[in-house]
Amino acid sequence: MIKILTCAQMRAADKYTIETLGVPSQTLMERAGKAVADEAEKALAACGGRRVLAVCGGGNNGGDGYCAARILSERGYEAEAFAVSEKLSEDCAAQCMKFHGKVHTAFPKEKFDVVIDAVFGTGFRGTPEGKFADAISAVNASGAYVVSADIPSGLNGDTGTAQLSVRADKTVTIGERKFGLYLEEGADACGEIVCADIGISLPESNYAARFAPGDLADVFPPKKRNSNKGSFGRAGILAGSKAYSGAALLSAEAALRAGAGYTRLFCPAGVFPYYIGKFPELILTEMPDEAGFLRFDEEAVRGVCASCDALAAGMGAGVSRGLYDCIAFLLSEYRGTLILDADALNVLAEYGADILREKTCRVVLTPHLKEFARLAGISVEEVRAGGVRLAERFAAEYGVTLLLKSNACVVTNGKNTALVAEGTPALARGGSGDVLSGIVCALAARGVTAMRACVCGAHLLGRAGALAEAESNEYSVLATDVISKIPAAVSELVQAGKVR
Repeated sequence: MIKILTCAQMRAADKYTIETLGVPSQTLMERAGKAVADEAEKALAACGGRRVLAVCGGGNNGGDGYCAARILSERGYEAEAFAVSEKLSEDCAAQCMKFHGKVHTAFPKEKFDVVIDAVFGTGFRGTPEGKFADAISAVNASGAYVVSADIPSGLNGDTGTAQLSVRADKTVTIGERKFGLYLEEGADACGEIVCADIGISLPESNYAARFAPGDLADVFPPKKRNSNKGSFGRAGILAGSKAYSGAALLSAEAALRAGAGYTRLFCPAGVFPYYIGKFPELILTEMPDEAGFLRFDEEAVRGVCASCDALAAGMGAGVSRGLYDCIAFLLSEYRGTLILDADALNVLAEYGADILREKTCRVVLTPHLKEFARLAGISVEEVRAGGVRLAERFAAEYGVTLLLKSNACVVTNGKNTALVAEGTPALARGGSGDVLSGIVCALAARGVTAMRACVCGAHLLGRAGALAEAESNEYSVLATDVISKIPAAVSELVQAGKVR
């Protein structure tokens, strides 16, 4: 498990280390500069180069750049610097004074083997302008191997959003990893991420985390010989319509593959005949419908409540009042874990999400950015700008576990937060979310907590997608291909548990 911090948390840790523990800020900067220099030297060795340019802003991030350039110069490399800003922080100025190499006032025209990006740090917000924008564009056009100090300049350290940012080959993040390295544009801007421990101590203990396979292995312990199908939970899928019949099957098959003892598909009567025999292992239950969409019937939905330990609802169900009434009843009567996805989220946005406030069950919401924007009543741009803190506030306000899907997934219950970044662009296809809801449902049916089921489910989806891509390509992977790789993804976790 690795910690993921917000920029404010990282600044607090930096301040705590300096002011409370008494570690001089220049000592930390020297360590940071050395870490950046070490990675730049590796790149120089790989290409057989000697020339490096540090592009330095005026803040402490720029100080890291000047320090790295000095260290590389002391090691015998041809190190130069480009001063983007004339106004320097105290620590940056101290490092600039120590560097005796050539300092350019304009981006040099000659070629360098490695460029160190140290224009902006994690405190940057907004859009780079003027000479700063020009410097970032020049770094990107340099043709050199780019090493970013702490974060690619121009990238928001909390949200990963950027109008213009450096495109690094490697990012040497200082202290702890930050959310912006993985979210939004950060996933493409950072290149390889290396974390440099420079002795910054954390003043708290409750930080967001990213879990390694070994941390999730206990979700799949060895089965006891004295067990049966009832030992592994009952998963239910309430989904499908005449308009979107495939989503229900994708979720149901994913639940089967993810290890639930029983998997039951509750589908509208109008599509029931089409599902017969698709998966012999699947238990089918016909639900009342109207024009091919779910119709609320108290007796039928009460039967759903009694039939499963976890229930995923909404995939391909269509936006209808009938579905909303089913969800409202489940929230008031169900006692298991209820996973709301796709059209279950859309009907909450359409008819009112306040019904989430009073509930008898554990609730998981699995929206992508647009679904979350509709649910929260804001724009997608506001969702992106709000970042992890927006997700945490929403989860706390409604008392739910939120799995916010994007290129990296944020999982939070308002108190604890996790980041899952195992995904691949191959998953940017219709049906991937349906597969995820089925996996999470199967795990929750086995008694895995909602938070852990979401983290492990997102991890398995990401790894299954990557394994499917490895056998094909990122354009041709289908949701059914991903499902076929769930067993291999589970096997990875099982094996990770054996080698811990």
